[in-house]
Amino acid sequence: MTDSNPPRPGPSPAALAADAAIRNAGPGEPREHPSIIAAEELLVEAAMVRETADDEFDLGALARQAEVLTQAHDRLSAALEDAGRG
Repeated sequence: MTDSNPPRPGPSPAALAADAAIRNAGPGEPREHPSIIAAEELLVEAAMVRETADDEFDLGALARQAEVLTQAHDRLSAALEDAGRG
């Protein structure tokens, strides 16, 4: 008997890292900073793109994932710059 719904892998390392970063934020940092929320949403989107490819090499999905991760990096970099100014 074949299982039509094989077990899906858990959250991606990027999503886990984003969750850990949010949970471990210092007390002086707002937990719901707009840049952090936007970056987390982008990381979730990148994980969804990876899961959609279903472990097959898909150049389009890889390009989209790279684009989304770059956007997340840019958001986090902007948040760090803002924190450095404040």
